[in-house]
Amino acid sequence: MNKKALAFSCQVMLNVPSPDNKTADAERLKNKLEELGLHDVSIPLHILKNLPEELRKNRFGVKLVVGRKKHGYEVQDFGRDNVYGLAIDIGSSNIACSLFNLDSGEKADTLARENSQVKFGSDVLSRVQRSMLGESALLAEELLSCVNELIGSICRNNNVSPDDIFAITVAGNTIMSHFFLGLDPRNISVSPYIPAVNSAVFLYAGDAGVYVNKNAVIYVFPNAGSYVGGDIVSGILFCGIYREEEPVLFIDVGTNAEITLGCRDWIMVGAGAAGPALEDGIAGIGKRAADGTISGVRIDRGTKDISLEVISGIEPVGICGSGMTDLVSELFSSGIIDQAGEFIESAKGVTDRDGEKAYMLFGSEDRKLLVSQREIKNFLLSKAAMFAFLYVFVRSVGLTFSDLKKIYIAGALGCGINLEHAVNIGMLPDLPKERFMPVGNSSLGGAERLLLDESLLHEIENIMPMITYREMNEDPDLMNALRGALFIPHTEPSMLKE
Repeated sequence: MNKKALAFSCQVMLNVPSPDNKTADAERLKNKLEELGLHDVSIPLHILKNLPEELRKNRFGVKLVVGRKKHGYEVQDFGRDNVYGLAIDIGSSNIACSLFNLDSGEKADTLARENSQVKFGSDVLSRVQRSMLGESALLAEELLSCVNELIGSICRNNNVSPDDIFAITVAGNTIMSHFFLGLDPRNISVSPYIPAVNSAVFLYAGDAGVYVNKNAVIYVFPNAGSYVGGDIVSGILFCGIYREEEPVLFIDVGTNAEITLGCRDWIMVGAGAAGPALEDGIAGIGKRAADGTISGVRIDRGTKDISLEVISGIEPVGICGSGMTDLVSELFSSGIIDQAGEFIESAKGVTDRDGEKAYMLFGSEDRKLLVSQREIKNFLLSKAAMFAFLYVFVRSVGLTFSDLKKIYIAGALGCGINLEHAVNIGMLPDLPKERFMPVGNSSLGGAERLLLDESLLHEIENIMPMITYREMNEDPDLMNALRGALFIPHTEPSMLKE
């Protein structure tokens, strides 16, 4: 019995009833489970209906599936050979899912796919706007269908019956969590930016419309604020920020930039619109990381020849965020753009496209990939917004970058980006490389940990009162910090270290 997981199998042998022991079947089972350390166990009606027969046909030895509830435990089923669980990260762009055998604690597989809601808009705010036009239910249905398709795929790939899945943990930003729960998110986007719910939600898979065992327990991570959701709470849990003795910085960049600063005594979170630099919204040839996407760029300092790193090694069709960061850094270090991001007209690779200067990344008979002057400027605006956000956020509590001994980086920023290039262009503070700790998909990582260790529910309850949500959209210091950050690396390089 692995009673640490959110659901697990449990073999019990009960005392046989007798004239001297007339305890009812349900109470007899609860008493035994109590002896095993499982307190406050409930037995729902559908289990109670079958309990007498199950006990007697097995001579009062019975194998159960037991799941965690908000308070205590619940008997979910009888006689399962395997009990599985899922950890799910619902991102605005992609949904990732990990499948675990909950009895052994072994991960069977991880799978991801594009969030099919992107057809309604690439960012969450555009989807909320669709909700305000009366399409909230349609968006919720789209997301649920996408989640169910992903669950079906990972189960088929691993020869697992969805009916053997008894626990699911879900982490997502506030708006994605609302859509998953079928809640209308329209009030999140208008002042005073009020969600329907911020606290954690326990529910049954059957009520949520998720195609696993209908009695499976689903835990949806709590939100920290309107634009800082359960994915960040899950990341805080994963990185252990709430246990750090000294303040650390946690940066998660996807569609938005979400920042956490704190330690075991306090945690502050905030969000800003700096994410498109690492998504597909900056350049016309911008793509999410997939086959044929340029993920890395190098330019020879002497010859100015360009070499590309392309996912799957095929002919490139576009460039992702890490590739764009590399490109701007290499263009600057090679003298092809100046500190303001302006192309040097005589430099190798610089050409003209519709009366505007552009740089040729790749050219063949069938395809030409160019990045224009305007797109370079757009990228610098996005990187400047991100740096200004970091700078103001850290300074607001009386700290400087040099005070930070650890900087955890997650999301698109923590998946494949070249840290040296990000520092070179002033996207990240100029600190020793060993202080940066890429953690990949920390949202999924936290959901996985909770799935396997129900004691972390108590940790999350302790984390939430520690969190202060800081609204950054109207901070007057942001604009002042933004101006200098529009240049490479900055008009005042000392600010990168302060």
